[in-house]
Amino acid sequence: MDRREWLKTVGALALGTQAASCAAGGAAPSAKGDLREKAKKNLKLAIMSSVYASLGLDEAARRIAADGFPGVVCDYAFSDVRFDPLAPDWDAARKIAAAFEKNRIQIVGLFGYYNVVDPDPARRKRGEDRMLALIRDWKRLGSPVIATETGTFNRESEWADAPENYTEEGYLACRAAFQKLAREAEKTGAVIAIEPYWRNIIDSAARAERLFKEVPSPALRLVMDPCNYFRKEDLARMKPMLEEIFARVGKQVVLAHAKDVKASAEGTDLPASGLGVLDYPLYLRLLAMLDREIYLAVEHLTLADVARARDYVKAKLEMV
Repeated sequence: MDRREWLKTVGALALGTQAASCAAGGAAPSAKGDLREKAKKNLKLAIMSSVYASLGLDEAARRIAADGFPGVVCDYAFSDVRFDPLAPDWDAARKIAAAFEKNRIQIVGLFGYYNVVDPDPARRKRGEDRMLALIRDWKRLGSPVIATETGTFNRESEWADAPENYTEEGYLACRAAFQKLAREAEKTGAVIAIEPYWRNIIDSAARAERLFKEVPSPALRLVMDPCNYFRKEDLARMKPMLEEIFARVGKQVVLAHAKDVKASAEGTDLPASGLGVLDYPLYLRLLAMLDREIYLAVEHLTLADVARARDYVKAKLEMV
């Protein structure tokens, strides 16, 4: 996307956002109502199954349903049943899928997170083998969407930065990893959904946009989590950054996250929804403007905080 095209797209998003936020009696109240209807129709709540990992499978599934989540991003680990893609127990996988189906919960994503450029070769291979197993067997696991981060050369933490992350060589190593994964995913109909983060290699909307252009595969898509793009100094310009993110990569979204962001001494913290400064009404309006079904997975919270975080997101949905 060149600068002229980007400015045109941002302008269209801004106009849509302005129309959607008009008060009753403003310039375009019908546009606001239309967008709210799109939000109600298309934006659906989900949650990470890991929030309920301390519970037995059946209790976890009942609680997720009772807590009002029609979707779940699943990592297949509960106190009494666990599925390991590298040593598959298909009876365990069937039990998990059946428990969610019984409670009318859709598995909307699989947890495939690993460091695609891990400087530890053995650790990187384990992660890649696990991802390839999910790609191969997703039809038995409930969802074609497999989410992962975009990697770092930091040896201590897959969520910490390293100087090599921001080099061209670092980007090319990341691109090569996703080219390989996308080719494998195309064979099975799986979708690799990347989650950019400012401390990882794909650290910005611009780099994500470049990756999608250079790996033009239907098997490579995006987890939309705008909190991950904000460095501390960016928080003061949240509105234009949110609009830029959606202008550049909104069309790639297959899953969205609901958490929050706030400044910290180290840069930013990423707490649960409602505990930071994310402009939720704008974020949800931009999601609604994509005009297609998107599950919004609540994350970064404890079991005790589920009701509060859920109610916060639902209240913001009413503001679209």
